[in-house]
Amino acid sequence: MTATMPPSTPSAPFPRSTAGLGHTAGRGASTTLVGQLIRIGVQLGGIVVLGRLLDPSDYGLVASVAAIIGVGEVLRNFGLSSAAIQVRELSRQQKDNLFWINSLIGLALMLLAVLFSPLIATLYGDDRLVLLTQVLAGTFLLNGLATQFRADLNRNFHFKALAGSEIGAQVGGLAIGIVMALNGFGYWALAGQQISQGILTIIILVPITNWFPGWFHRKTPMRHLIAFGSNLAGTQLLGYASRNTDTIVIGATLGAGPLGLYNRAFQLLLLPLNQINGPSTRVALPVLARLQDDPAKYDRFILLGQTIMLHAVTIVLAFSCAQALPIISIALGSNWLGSAPIFQILAIAGFFEAAAYATYWVFLSKGVTKQNLYFALCTRPLLVAFVLLGSFWGVYGVAAGYSLGVALIWPIGLWWISRVTDAPARTMFFSGVRAILGYGFATGASWAAVQWIPIELPLARVALGGVALLVAIGIVMLVWPRFRRDVRSIAQARSFLRSAKASPAVAGGSTTATDQLTPAPPAAARKTRRGGRTRLRIVRKLDRILHGLAAASALPYLRDRRTLRRAIGQLGPAPAGTERWHVLVAPPGEGNIGDQAMIEAYLENVTGPVRVLVRGPTDVRIPAEHSARARLEPIAHLIYGNDRAHRQSMVQLAAVLSGALSLTVVGADIMDGAYSVRASSRRADVASLARSVGVEARILGFSWNGHANLGVRRSLGRAGRLGTRLQLRDPVSSARARADRFKNVIDVADAVFAVRTSSPTAATEYLGTAPTPYAVVNASALVGRSFDQISEYAVIITALLEAGLRVVLLPHVVRHSGDDAAACRAVFDRFAQGAGAEDRVVLVNRLLTPAEVRGLCAGASIVLTGRMHLAVQALYHRVPAVALSTQGKVAGMMSLFGTQDLCVEPGVGLAERMVPVVRAVLAQRGEYRARLAAQLPEVQRLAALNFTGLASGARANPPRSNQPRSRPTFSRPRDDREGRA
Repeated sequence: MTATMPPSTPSAPFPRSTAGLGHTAGRGASTTLVGQLIRIGVQLGGIVVLGRLLDPSDYGLVASVAAIIGVGEVLRNFGLSSAAIQVRELSRQQKDNLFWINSLIGLALMLLAVLFSPLIATLYGDDRLVLLTQVLAGTFLLNGLATQFRADLNRNFHFKALAGSEIGAQVGGLAIGIVMALNGFGYWALAGQQISQGILTIIILVPITNWFPGWFHRKTPMRHLIAFGSNLAGTQLLGYASRNTDTIVIGATLGAGPLGLYNRAFQLLLLPLNQINGPSTRVALPVLARLQDDPAKYDRFILLGQTIMLHAVTIVLAFSCAQALPIISIALGSNWLGSAPIFQILAIAGFFEAAAYATYWVFLSKGVTKQNLYFALCTRPLLVAFVLLGSFWGVYGVAAGYSLGVALIWPIGLWWISRVTDAPARTMFFSGVRAILGYGFATGASWAAVQWIPIELPLARVALGGVALLVAIGIVMLVWPRFRRDVRSIAQARSFLRSAKASPAVAGGSTTATDQLTPAPPAAARKTRRGGRTRLRIVRKLDRILHGLAAASALPYLRDRRTLRRAIGQLGPAPAGTERWHVLVAPPGEGNIGDQAMIEAYLENVTGPVRVLVRGPTDVRIPAEHSARARLEPIAHLIYGNDRAHRQSMVQLAAVLSGALSLTVVGADIMDGAYSVRASSRRADVASLARSVGVEARILGFSWNGHANLGVRRSLGRAGRLGTRLQLRDPVSSARARADRFKNVIDVADAVFAVRTSSPTAATEYLGTAPTPYAVVNASALVGRSFDQISEYAVIITALLEAGLRVVLLPHVVRHSGDDAAACRAVFDRFAQGAGAEDRVVLVNRLLTPAEVRGLCAGASIVLTGRMHLAVQALYHRVPAVALSTQGKVAGMMSLFGTQDLCVEPGVGLAERMVPVVRAVLAQRGEYRARLAAQLPEVQRLAALNFTGLASGARANPPRSNQPRSRPTFSRPRDDREGRA
């Protein structure tokens, strides 16, 4: 028997489906990042090796030629590679024509460079440049031939093949350059490196691209591609000219030696920029071009992309700028130390170059290349003017002029796109300012930390400077919430990319059957998730440390208490005899049956009006039978908000507490910081705040970890000392809490044991009115993150089927942070094709109510679960529950029944551990049920203690001042000095 699945609604048609676009972008970003890390390593290795084999004058000579003939490289591309990527539809004939156009332009430019080589040599006054220019001119033709092969791979998201071709050609070219340098070829080694790299690129690209150009097609429409490319080429030409004016000025006035130093500094600057900016554009442009019809996702993507760019580039530049002297001494040798101050000046330009790339993405993805050209016409001459002005002060003046010009162009570009597009330019500006200030402070700290170390110890300087930089960034994150949020958004980039997937357009208007719950992602998507988990763990660890330190300092609590008291003091007097309400601080909810069960347990055991504080109106649900006296009170930032928004939530909390009889925090397993340090400490602080204004406070039965975060321990300890009832739901947690010297500890059981309702609706819906013996099985997405639980559950369910039981797969949490529906669906799919298995394995495809879950468990022979509250609801009906033991909370709950043997450790080999326990329970089911029946009354008595003293009524002295503008008078609970510790 399988669940009935309603059809999905087809999405609005798009010219090109964006289904899977977020996944593709995430995969492309990961592939590109790995490829660029390898390329950075290769390029850095080439700089180090060739820098020790060649003289600065060799680099200066090649740079002199490259600065001029590079103009032709811009014209060779003619913006046609970007045109091929940005356009929505590109025919085979158009690709053929673009190939021939790029190739012919490359050939023409090569011939022009050969023709004008004597003029270039005359400009610099060096006859060696004639032959060198003629040889390097061959790169025009080679790159022209390769342009559309690269664009084809890029357009079709073949990032792995593209990265492989670039790395292979780069490694081969570097090897040839090193061999030539070792054999005394001097500057010809650099020329040989470039030519050989171009040849190798063609050799690699042609066979791996599933396309080979045909002849030119005259009747194929090309006007829109040429128009796009010509505007872009004009923009790129102006940009190139402005960026290379410094090289030409230095080479023509100061000679090859100073130009070599400047060139090496500039190349070190371009190393992180080119290896991150260019490839990121390769990923961002095709994605943004397809998100034009969805402004909200477009804005989120562009802001996330800019944030990643800024922080990834700037942290490298900050460290390199602060430690330029020791880095150059180690990498290039002492004869290159003259380039260190030049690099430090140019690092300023590097940051603004990185920031401006997001602006460039907007121009290209929106198709407003003409406006981009106008922008370049207005701003690039400004950069040239600053460079020429700076040249009066030598090479340092040129570097300073270039940096100042780039810095001014960035805000102008943001203003420009705000006028011609709907991009979020203002938000982009403030994001950049935060990065400037944050990393600027870190740069200064890193530089100052090593000034006492002699330059003769470069390794010591680099090591200490790196530590100082990281410490400074940590300090900025701690004291600046917006900066911290920017850094955290980088770790959450993969989650956004997954959420950016749009619904596919359904061909022919047909519909596709789907579950009411989110189906499991394909295996490839699961593998993609694993790649970012290590980075996410590191960021979460840092986040836990920072929030733990803040909570341990008591500063957040003191600030909230001051804000709350001020807000209460501004409230008017309450009418005498007004009925007061109880306040319940809800858990996260959002598809968690256990959280909903605790809400309903509270409502069933507390009389009178109730206000349930939630993040949003969909977090939890008020059952119809309680809707007349209970209501949801959204305070979005009370628990999870950033500092400013959280402080504003104190005003809303003041209005709620002004008429409160009591405040209860749902504790469960979210109080010890195992999931979120900040959320746990704030829950404890909300209880303390209630006590500070004379409201009785308690934390509903919760577990306590033996190794809780310091900040969380301090917050919960303060709550206990101020009079909050700390209600621990199992003996193990109580012992741990007392060992931590908490005050006001009360032994209870989980609040869900005190419920009174149960519904057979789901059991009838999925199993019929007279079901055969069955087992309820839950596969927890939270537990399954660390091992392949699908294969383990396949073995377990097979054992249940062999025992003559049907199996009901029950998702207990269905939300983004822990989707049991996906895990259960994956297990179900293992049996869906088996002979007869589709009638014996049932998937629950909707989110049940807690009462329905209890009704479903009531008729089961056994329950197997990775979620504690599913075990609670099974034990409520004296049904044996085999539960995965996580964080020690399950073992503590099982100890109330003397059934610790039903706890099984998760992880590899789960089936080997669980199947014997299951067989033992089934063999002695009557004995287990009798044991549970004997202990259940005492457990229910303990559960009822959660609600002792929560009666309704009026209160004569609510915690609000009768004189709004005067400082209010509060009842002061004992040990209030703790709040000032």
